Amino acid sequence: MYGKTIQARRWAALTSACCVLLAGCGGGGASAAAPTPTPPAEASYFPSATPQLRLSQGGRQVMLTLVRDDMLHVAYSAQIEPGTPFMSPMVVPRNFSGPASYTWDPDAKRLATDALLVELDQGCWRISARQPEARVLTRLCVQDWQADRLRLALSGEGATEVLGLGERLVSGSKSPSWLGAQRVPASKYGNAMTYSDISASGDMQVPVAYVLGEGQRNWGLFVDSAYPLSFDFRAAIWTVDSPSPSLGLFLFTGADLPDLRRDYLSLTGTPPVPPLKAFGLWISEYGYDNWAELDDKLATLHGKGFPVDGAVLDLQWFGGINSGSQSTSMGKLSWATGKFPDPAAKLAAYAANGVGTMLIEESYIGGALPEFRALADQRYLAMDCAPPCKDATVYSSNPWWGIGGMIDWSNPGAGSWWHDAKRVALINDGVLGHWTDLGEPEMFSPSSQYFGIDWYGAHPTRHTDVHNLLNFFWSRSFASDTARTHPQRRPWILSRSGAAGSQRFGVATWSGDVQSSFAALGAQMTAQANMSLSGFDYYGSDVGGFDRAGMSGAPLSKLYTRWFATSALLDVPLRPHVQNLCNCTETAPDRIGDAASNLAALKLRYRLVPYLYSLAHAAHDQGEAMFPPLAYYFQQDKQARRVVTTKMIGPWVLFGTPSGTDATMGVYLPAGAWTDFYAPARRVASQGAFSQESLLVADQLRAPIFMREGAIVPMLRDAPGHLGDPRDRAMHWFDDMLVRIVPAATESHFTLVEDDGITRGYEAGLSARTTMTTQRNAAGEVRFTLRPDNRSGATATRKLALEFLLGGNSVREVRVGGAVVPQVDAAGTSVGWFVSEGGITLRLGERSVDEAIDVALMP
Repeated sequence: MYGKTIQARRWAALTSACCVLLAGCGGGGASAAAPTPTPPAEASYFPSATPQLRLSQGGRQVMLTLVRDDMLHVAYSAQIEPGTPFMSPMVVPRNFSGPASYTWDPDAKRLATDALLVELDQGCWRISARQPEARVLTRLCVQDWQADRLRLALSGEGATEVLGLGERLVSGSKSPSWLGAQRVPASKYGNAMTYSDISASGDMQVPVAYVLGEGQRNWGLFVDSAYPLSFDFRAAIWTVDSPSPSLGLFLFTGADLPDLRRDYLSLTGTPPVPPLKAFGLWISEYGYDNWAELDDKLATLHGKGFPVDGAVLDLQWFGGINSGSQSTSMGKLSWATGKFPDPAAKLAAYAANGVGTMLIEESYIGGALPEFRALADQRYLAMDCAPPCKDATVYSSNPWWGIGGMIDWSNPGAGSWWHDAKRVALINDGVLGHWTDLGEPEMFSPSSQYFGIDWYGAHPTRHTDVHNLLNFFWSRSFASDTARTHPQRRPWILSRSGAAGSQRFGVATWSGDVQSSFAALGAQMTAQANMSLSGFDYYGSDVGGFDRAGMSGAPLSKLYTRWFATSALLDVPLRPHVQNLCNCTETAPDRIGDAASNLAALKLRYRLVPYLYSLAHAAHDQGEAMFPPLAYYFQQDKQARRVVTTKMIGPWVLFGTPSGTDATMGVYLPAGAWTDFYAPARRVASQGAFSQESLLVADQLRAPIFMREGAIVPMLRDAPGHLGDPRDRAMHWFDDMLVRIVPAATESHFTLVEDDGITRGYEAGLSARTTMTTQRNAAGEVRFTLRPDNRSGATATRKLALEFLLGGNSVREVRVGGAVVPQVDAAGTSVGWFVSEGGITLRLGERSVDEAIDVALMP
């Protein structure tokens, strides 16, 4: 029944099993000392566009809300009123349209949509999917509920993998699945740097889990709480532990992993498109002491033909630090002009040569700086006491950066003050990106007081209440305050920590101060798989390792070359970084490793930018994953779910990560036909198996790459020296393109997206979208169409060639727009087609970006 006037229907006495729902079930129980009998639970049903069922008992309430056909929300707290569920700042929508239709059976206590069925079952919610087949997803129960904690229990119901759950680097990890393991917080407060034999790396809580069973059995769970959560998947009944007695969660289902990930991003937000220059090489180290040192690095890169798009400056740009002293430059956030004179002119000169800049920024403020007092007087720092006290917490227990306070990013006023006082001038100087470090936060006092957060009718202000959200709020202030002062500027942040939803503020994350070791590189591959599913398309590493840890000579050269080849296909930004205070080591790819291999890997990265940049738009527009694990596209392949050394780039390109020491590697090819990217005449028909691939070809190391049947991959014919002047707001056209096409029996498509590469105009539709489709029919005829939709207000011409990889099939005739085009000499430049490796190449010459094209290949 639905469409009724909103009203409550109550039952004075539900079965005693429902009493268990709130007091405890599954063996955990409530407090052992509970002499007073628990009163029966009371159920209230609230029909509306988003129907709700509330259970109340003993001062506790559980509210279930159907927010969509395939998604429900469950909230736990002392008091929950009907209406829109409470949601944390991590969640974007504040209202939901509800299911298209639903039914309520009061006798069976059952809510149903076309996609989901929810029933009360012995004190638990039994949640079932109805599409594509009826099946129980899980039974959700309260196992323990106290004044200071909550434990939920869920049944696995035949699960074979649990993926997602944020970032953790573990040495020797070979599978991304958490099934059979625990996912626990890095510390009692949550996010933290963790220290091991492979790294000082970030451990970031993103509480979204993807549960996979046989075939396409799947569902997703997002726990909407920033408190440190523990997940235990070791037994048949899983548990989720929260140190807060209140939380909400979303449970959703869908056709496959892409559907589930889109559901999650519909809650927490899709990433904005980074600046085009973010897809190039950014050189970095700790740290460049002055302009001359950075100029030397850039000069040799340019001199040896290495494309480069940016430089990242560490603590030295604002004067460095003074360990153990309040007289430190940490928090000064203005140029140390003695070593970095005339920064605006220098940045303009860099920009004219295609080099952008990114500057590090910290939350910590030296106690002797005037900024410390100005912030403390407004309670914009973490404080020692409640208002109106103005005594800021002073951190001295780990004073490597100095002694001082920490900005309270939970206070929006603090973020705006800091942005206006510090960041605006840097943006006006021409700084393109911002690097937020130590944001777990690394140093803090558990007794500090903060502005705080809203949380289920309260406004807690303790450190434990805000810890996991401080970096999230920091990034949020970047995005919102930049939009206020520079409305057309794209937010772009490199961050060591964050929370669910940080991606919507323009955050790219990296794994921290990892060691130079193959173990660290291997752990990065597993972490990246789960970070992709956790909504972070842009996740990278200190390429080559931050801490050389005694590795040097030939072993280091071998490691660096393989790391660089891997990251050139995986990291945005591509950022080699190393600890180099001694000025005795190197990390720029022309100075370490095999330079020829590094150059080849980098040039390939730049040639792929049209494909990568278009994927970035798909990530923003539709929530598609840019660098997903194999399971994302091959969910029904059991082996694909467990592989971390073979990855996808969008829907059409697969590559193996040369993250081991051997001269060959096994690249897992799911069932289907795969075309070798480097040797397109080679086609591998796989039934789902590893293909042993050489990593060394003509004395150069390269990552094995394959294209999936149906692939359409737009590329640049040659690698440019950079991706444009970061100050230029004109339309950026990919002006000499080669499109690689692997036709299949079913129609496939890809949309090339171009814009100005720097402003937010694309959000208003100011872009050019060129949709390409291809198909091979039963007679062997291949069709390819190109349909432009240019709303940028600009136009241009470009050179265009199409490379059809046909798997040994021959071509008799080629038609463009119905007209036969001639077969021409491959060595020439005239319009026409010629036989090339693996198929044919069609040169179309100079064409308007607004011209539609129809091509037919006749067998």
